[in-house]
Amino acid sequence: MASQTAATQAEAQTTATQTEPQTAATQTEQQTAAPLFSFSVMSDVHIISSDSSSQLLLRQALADHHELRPDSKLLVLNGDLTNGSESDYRSLLALLSRQPHAPVQATMGNHDYYGVWRKPDGKMDYAKMNPSWKSRDAVALFDRMMGYDKPYHELVVEGYRFLFLSGEAYRDVDASIGEDAYLSPAQLSWLRERLTAASSADASKPVFVFLHQPLPSTLDGTDLELGVVQHKELRALLDAHPNVILFSGHTHWNVETTSQVKQLKFLAASSASIREVWSAKNEPETQSLSQSLIVDVFPERVVILRREHTEKRWIEPSIAKGYDVK
Repeated sequence: MASQTAATQAEAQTTATQTEPQTAATQTEQQTAAPLFSFSVMSDVHIISSDSSSQLLLRQALADHHELRPDSKLLVLNGDLTNGSESDYRSLLALLSRQPHAPVQATMGNHDYYGVWRKPDGKMDYAKMNPSWKSRDAVALFDRMMGYDKPYHELVVEGYRFLFLSGEAYRDVDASIGEDAYLSPAQLSWLRERLTAASSADASKPVFVFLHQPLPSTLDGTDLELGVVQHKELRALLDAHPNVILFSGHTHWNVETTSQVKQLKFLAASSASIREVWSAKNEPETQSLSQSLIVDVFPERVVILRREHTEKRWIEPSIAKGYDVK
């Protein structure tokens, strides 16, 4: 009898976490209490040392986030931080040092491997790879500049788990990888272990997972490329943990005019792009747009708010995802 009760409770919990996220406008409960904490998600900042436009857009977004959530616990830069050179990373870190912001955590994106396209004179040649620069050099540069011992890691904030994933190889290792994320067996094993630990510790809490490339055929724009080489393995891992929220970037698709939040067995959400927002035609928008997310965490729900930084306005509606509270 006791085992039947436990199974019933587990089934009820799974059902609750799989319910569709609501827009904030449809919630019957008024959001009056302050969140437990907030964090920001930006992707595709594309800082290039010689590109003043990318640096201006990031400064603008950082200022906007700090004004809105001055006590934010975390700023996630979810891939495509740079164009793959040390000077780009140094420009990024210098910019961050001059602006107030929450503590930074980062993932690698495909552009962070672009040192492989850089010629000895510093110019880019996308027709020929530089034989003196390898994927392992790109990973080592990312780890060194961001202070990590490997390109994936875990952080616990206010008792909530944050899992940061990164592609670990580029097309110099295998041409078929292209611009997709290659996740090693070691990284996938690590992710399985951390998700299992999260479920054992508190299955009612959301787990925040970050990867630059989205899973294929999920959000709008994700059917144009594979996105993740090991997408079947990753999808199976996340499907087994419906408390996960997977944040991605990469496509640059507009969060206001395309569908960039989707309830799967877990929740998938894109943060568009800081540097350049693209339309549903898979082309850059004609107007200057810069978009990212603010996430407010409450005991029983997570609210994802979308922000446009050029005009400093909210993109409505916000998205609320509820969780069981024991």
